[in-house]
Amino acid sequence: MAQDVVALKAEIISALDFLPPESLRLLREFVAFLRSRAEQSTPQERVVKLGGLWEGYTFTEEEITAARREAWTGLGEGFDERVRY
Repeated sequence: MAQDVVALKAEIISALDFLPPESLRLLREFVAFLRSRAEQSTPQERVVKLGGLWEGYTFTEEEITAARREAWTGLGEGFDERVRY
């Protein structure tokens, strides 16, 4: 595979000698476009740190259960009975 890339690069470089100046300018723009597209397609890890968000708060199991019940209420008749809190 690495040899294929090396051969491909050599072929492209040798083809540059036969292009007129305007085509070389267009090629430069296209290469810049391909580079930016390749950089964008690289998955970038997005980490959101929530450290300290709940600092100083303590919640009981009952409070969490009540909050869940309130959040799920209204999602459909009889839905609350099917949800395990």
